[in-house]
Amino acid sequence: MLLIFDYLIALRPTLLIPVWTLVLVGYYHAGQFDVSIRLGFNWSVLSTICLYSMLSGGCYIVNQITDQETDKVNRKLYLIERGYVKISILKVEAVVLIVGAIIWSVLQFRNNIPYLVLIVISTVLGLMYSVRPVRLKGKPIIDLLANAIGYGCVAFLIGWVSVLSVSLAALQRSIPYVLCVAAAFVNTTLPDLSGDRSNSDITTGILLGVRRSCQFSLALLVCAILASLWMHDRIALVTTMVCFPFFVYMNFKKEIKTIILSTRIGILVLSLIVCILIPMYAILFASTIFLVRWYYAVRLGIKYP
Repeated sequence: MLLIFDYLIALRPTLLIPVWTLVLVGYYHAGQFDVSIRLGFNWSVLSTICLYSMLSGGCYIVNQITDQETDKVNRKLYLIERGYVKISILKVEAVVLIVGAIIWSVLQFRNNIPYLVLIVISTVLGLMYSVRPVRLKGKPIIDLLANAIGYGCVAFLIGWVSVLSVSLAALQRSIPYVLCVAAAFVNTTLPDLSGDRSNSDITTGILLGVRRSCQFSLALLVCAILASLWMHDRIALVTTMVCFPFFVYMNFKKEIKTIILSTRIGILVLSLIVCILIPMYAILFASTIFLVRWYYAVRLGIKYP
């Protein structure tokens, strides 16, 4: 039984949470005046969450395979290092998930060309981020743009086109989230500096160093606050304002634990807001946290998340 969970956890469910959250933020913004959207999921967005989870999970597996040496230095390679999962099976799993997600999107959304284009962009970005010789992860600022666009814009738009067609308004609405993701991403590069250096990856964190990265992250968050005010986006505004004191404190302390906390608090707040706005998401959110926490406690003896 645990063997099945090993390959399920390889999809990194905790990283799927921000994906789901941003898809649903886009979904909510596109249909915020539709009561049915507030009460639950329509079939289009439910399918999107499932197939986008497959696509993202497949790309996360590819990232783990290509980051084996980096993760070993950063002590993040629990499943692979302890032999709970086999690389050969992970490769098959990644291919099945990514190809399956693409086929699903074509079969169900073949008449929605913008949707299919976004799926292609997500796939290309997800693979280019990890796989050499491109490996966007190892290119400073470009790694930041890839994440900010991939999560803040593309995932948002995927949710939006589940309700409405792509428009200038949709792109404008995504701006606060692009900046939010950018601010959080800068922080995520800092705990992994040692491993990334050992693998010759020059991330944004390595380029700027801890002090300047913290300052840059705070500046991006301030821009996100201003964008939220400009767009009259209460969801993004509440999230960024809650994050602000943590980001300020992070700039004084410059400790990894405070940097990690600053990043996680934003994801948590945004996810909880979406749970309130779309109560059915609370079931998926809570059950995922419970499952992951149970798995890491039973399988690895680790308290996570």
